[in-house]
Amino acid sequence: MKRLLAGAATTALALGAALVATAAPASAHTPVVDADCSSVDVALWAYAERGRANEVTVTVDGEVVEKERFGRDFRTSVDLDPTTDHEWEVEVEAADDPRWDWSDEGTTTACPSGEDLGQVGVYVYPKLDAEKAAAWENSGPQELVTGHDTAVPADPWALTWTVEPLDLDAVRDVVGEDVTDEALCTAWGVQQDLIRLPSREYDLPTDIEYSADGNHTGDFPAGSLVAWDHQDLSELLPAGTCGPGFAPGRPIAAPPAPVVEAAPVAPAAAAVCGAGIQDVVLPEDTTLIRYTATEEGVVAEAADGVTLADVPDGYVVEEDGSRAVLPAEAVLPAAEDCALVPGEIAAVCEADVPYLGYEVTLPEGVEADGDTPLTITFLHPRGGEDHVVTDQPLGGRVLWPGASASEPKQWPGYVRNEDGSYTQTEGNYAWTREGVQVRFEVNPSYSTVVDYPPASSECANPPVEPIAAEDVTLVSDDEGSQLASTGATVAGAAAFAVLLVGGGALVLWLRRRVQA
Repeated sequence: MKRLLAGAATTALALGAALVATAAPASAHTPVVDADCSSVDVALWAYAERGRANEVTVTVDGEVVEKERFGRDFRTSVDLDPTTDHEWEVEVEAADDPRWDWSDEGTTTACPSGEDLGQVGVYVYPKLDAEKAAAWENSGPQELVTGHDTAVPADPWALTWTVEPLDLDAVRDVVGEDVTDEALCTAWGVQQDLIRLPSREYDLPTDIEYSADGNHTGDFPAGSLVAWDHQDLSELLPAGTCGPGFAPGRPIAAPPAPVVEAAPVAPAAAAVCGAGIQDVVLPEDTTLIRYTATEEGVVAEAADGVTLADVPDGYVVEEDGSRAVLPAEAVLPAAEDCALVPGEIAAVCEADVPYLGYEVTLPEGVEADGDTPLTITFLHPRGGEDHVVTDQPLGGRVLWPGASASEPKQWPGYVRNEDGSYTQTEGNYAWTREGVQVRFEVNPSYSTVVDYPPASSECANPPVEPIAAEDVTLVSDDEGSQLASTGATVAGAAAFAVLLVGGGALVLWLRRRVQA
């Protein structure tokens, strides 16, 4: 049962992580190991897809039992001999970066005999009639105080498995501070149940309620209840709770818990441009503080009874001291540190054809994924559809939107008529003629405004006289005429682009690139 549930949970988590990873700029390597007396279950997801170059090794009692290469995800379950103890270790070598290498190890203990192991549940309840003895028929709503695994004895009705006395603090946590000790001693009962289902197979219900018509709530599975016992709560409270000196009406107050303080640790800041909060290496969890990465940042959560103290700068601590958040911007690279470095960028002409010539450089330490990582976006100034050119090198040139370098020639803001003449129009990317903002995008970004080459450059406008009388397909905003690009609306947070006025300057620009 446990392994089935664990497998389902692992699959769900892996699927959720994969969906998130598709939106993230970098992989969020996630290893999980779940070991019990019968198996070691390993789930790895959101690793870099590098041709199955990641590697996982599972060792049990000093012997390698599984060694596999994998791509993005990996899952396995190694069966153990349930009759003996074991030592296990899992090691992962990440293909993309040694800092994502990971290992974990631990021990398991032999499984108790399934047919002899069960568990005890201890429930307290207000009696329906305080004058009558504790009994199932005299039971109000029952609430679980404690439960534990135990061997099922040969004679369960000898009641050797019952718990006595009960912990007063545990009882008080269940019944609440508004119940007086007089009521606890006179009007409350206890039911203890022995069931033949160990905790690894079954979670005890926290609430049970008797019903005269037999439709009880919180019943145990059919056939699992072995024995039970009812007593007045006064018989099971610590000695002296209901004895001499008892003052009716006085609430039982638990002694104040000792104050435990713990100082959270700040994680090392991510140094890679484009990294997300899931890429931050968290501090190691302790018994006092647990760390998680969320959209708001790195969260440090104190264990029950622990207060966060001596908190490092940057953490924002909640009023009760149980939780502190280090904002994401404190551990991720700043946008200005990841800005694309613009080189020579200009709107230029070759013969009578307008182009965008450009050169950009990635920030120091940033590596591009492939030879053509650049996306160039001409941003529509009035919210219309942007023009996008994808898969470009970091330096080169692209046709201006609406232009054509081959016959029939086209120019932005004009359409060609059947007689070969041209008519000015508000379509065919006319909006790019008035100065346009362009974004260059890899991971870092840069933006500026570029002007279309002026008419004096002899490439801004078509010739006045008709060239030829032939039928042609007119260009619209939805069709780039013979452009090496695709049109799309881009929703991106990173932005960078530049285009400068440069009518007739392509030759000069290319010469300067060669010299550089």
